[in-house]
Amino acid sequence: MATPIRFCPRCTRLTIITDFRISNHRSFSSSARASRSADPKVIAEAFLSKFSKGQTFVRKQLLDANQLRLFSLTLNRAHLWPSSVSSSTEILEESEPVAGTPLPPYYHLAYLTPAQLPGTLGLDGTDASFNPDEPFTRRMWAGGSSHWPGADPSATTQSLLRVGDTVTEVTKVLSCEPKVIGKTGEDMLVVRVEKEFRNSKDELCVLDRRNWVFRTALDPSKPAPIVPKPAELSQAQLDEAAKGKLVQEYNRSEATLFRMSALTFNAHRIHYDKPWATEVEGHRNVVVHGPLNLIAMLDFWRDNTKQAGKSSQDGVYYPKEIEYRATSPVYARELYRVMMDQDAVNQTKAEIKVVSNDGTTCMKGTVTGW
Repeated sequence: MATPIRFCPRCTRLTIITDFRISNHRSFSSSARASRSADPKVIAEAFLSKFSKGQTFVRKQLLDANQLRLFSLTLNRAHLWPSSVSSSTEILEESEPVAGTPLPPYYHLAYLTPAQLPGTLGLDGTDASFNPDEPFTRRMWAGGSSHWPGADPSATTQSLLRVGDTVTEVTKVLSCEPKVIGKTGEDMLVVRVEKEFRNSKDELCVLDRRNWVFRTALDPSKPAPIVPKPAELSQAQLDEAAKGKLVQEYNRSEATLFRMSALTFNAHRIHYDKPWATEVEGHRNVVVHGPLNLIAMLDFWRDNTKQAGKSSQDGVYYPKEIEYRATSPVYARELYRVMMDQDAVNQTKAEIKVVSNDGTTCMKGTVTGW
């Protein structure tokens, strides 16, 4: 049974949000005074105790056409599906997708977004719904997996998220583990969360598992050293690395990151607030969203799967699943590429990487086809 949704009498926040982060009413000054030597194991156990009964948290939302339209345009894709699907022949700059149009893989990120008042966000702007206690409140999306159990192309009918349907999201915490960052010896917590997305027939369409890393909160009064930009590879080196590969190049602008943040209601300041990103967190520019690179890998896979002539149902291409891990930041206005072997689309598993033009692997994933 889902946990009832009630409002906090002190600030009208949803009780499920208040339960997750008991420190929301504290000022940063108290946070700064929190002990940096707090035992991460104790904090992890306290976090899990909040979910000791295996609670699930349920939300519903109509998948409206305009949100999907704007999301696809933000991704620089004027068509949802490069195929003969009737709805995909519409140019999204001119019209919305019609009711019944299936959402491409991981475009569900544009829906069921965080819904908090500004005062309940973390100091860095992140949604604090599933934060452990202080000092582990600096969240980063580290990886995860996503599965599309209803997308089997050999099935008579497919269970997909579609425009115009009312979808149910069921969220639960799977684990919270203390870890140590090898390079620095810094403590962190890794939280795994599972989200089920079900259509109005209560069919499971997407199983989305997300891994979040929580590190010690930063003090804005103590500027961090900026990460230097490595030298880019020469064109000859880039050409050599691309041999035998399928390649798609990207160079994300600040405008794209702003629209991505707005559509996903993501207030994490590293994606739009350059002074925060550089002076407080030590990045050399605003940071490309991890899920934006995940979607780039999935779009890259389905585009090349279609070009390879693989069978599908009405030209709609879904993988069975993807497992992925973020390994290094990607920055605005820096060239990077999504790459996989040329013959990967003809194999059950395709290894895909996001690689910056200095040769750094920033995300890697394994896509499993049907």
